[in-house]
Amino acid sequence: NDYTCDQSAALVRGIYYYHSVTNGWGDIGYNALVDKCGTIFEGRTGGLHLPAIGAHTGGFNRHVFGISMIGDYDAVSPSAATLESVSQMIAWKLANSYADPLGGVTLVSAGGGTSKYAAGTPVTMPTIFAHRDVGRTSCPGNFGYNSLGSVRDRAAQLAGDWRSGPIHQKWQALGGENAAGPVYAVETNWPEGGRATVFGSGFSTIARRSDLAAHWVKGDIHATYQRLGGPNAGVYPTTDELATPDAIGRFNHFTHDASIYWTPDTGAHAVHGAIRNAWAANGWEAGPAGYPTTDELTTPDTIGRYNHFTKNASIYWTSTTDAHLVYGAIREHWGALGWETSWLGYPTSNEYPVPAGRRNDFQGGYIEWNATTGTTTAYRHQ
Repeated sequence: NDYTCDQSAALVRGIYYYHSVTNGWGDIGYNALVDKCGTIFEGRTGGLHLPAIGAHTGGFNRHVFGISMIGDYDAVSPSAATLESVSQMIAWKLANSYADPLGGVTLVSAGGGTSKYAAGTPVTMPTIFAHRDVGRTSCPGNFGYNSLGSVRDRAAQLAGDWRSGPIHQKWQALGGENAAGPVYAVETNWPEGGRATVFGSGFSTIARRSDLAAHWVKGDIHATYQRLGGPNAGVYPTTDELATPDAIGRFNHFTHDASIYWTPDTGAHAVHGAIRNAWAANGWEAGPAGYPTTDELTTPDTIGRYNHFTKNASIYWTSTTDAHLVYGAIREHWGALGWETSWLGYPTSNEYPVPAGRRNDFQGGYIEWNATTGTTTAYRHQ
């Protein structure tokens, strides 16, 4: 107990070596450590907001977040600074996981040599409990153990009215764990005034921005959302997942003029910005483009962006031409010539009617489809 505040980081390094090398655990067993001066250290790697499985409570490492108070608390009482930091860490973790600091929990023992309970034994305890409650140890010392009541009360005070939060209320309205699953990544601040919680085994998210209601993203749409950055990219859902009018697809709309559409045949793909606006102007999935078959991609010359769609259609965009839809026979002819790398370049118009049939304009010319013959012809600008 006689270490100084300046020495605690070195103590944590020593604990790291002992746990990871001597014990062979690969990392510190505890998710977090707190020194006598109230400094909080991240122990187990993987993110304090994520369910990183520690090696701190034999038989009960899963579903438990372990905090070590650095010291011998059979000899002295934990300092006020230590107890305050422990209470703050617990309040943050539990309130944002929607668990009551003054509540209880039933866990099933996985057994093992240090556990007090055989594998398969259900054990009911306070939500905030001590190592000695489930393991053959005196940890966290008699003085530390006797401090748990005050820690519970302080954590509950710091947690406040977490049940009134919009994300928690949305989760409850959906059916809680029965619908979205249990909390996976605790509710966390994200860019642009947003907050989000990940549920299940990381397969769904409820997110909101300060000016938007909370909405649920799940399944394949969620996987695409996360792959493209999710809340970390400052993109938030503006709808729950909805069915398309033809009942074939599912979609969520998002901020920044973005949408992700899914069908069983295409999977989930994102359309956003000017390309999305052009797709919407042409009737979304009910129009001549159909459903997206790609996310937005960059053209080989890195000048343009595009999405392909199910109905032999594509929308191409550049900063000088804007976004335009090309489909059917005209698209096939343009593709045969080499797409945007051909002498035609990028489209500068959507397809439109002309006396002979239909036409798309391009930077270097135009392609015309003849309604009588069914043939297409490419023309250079004169």
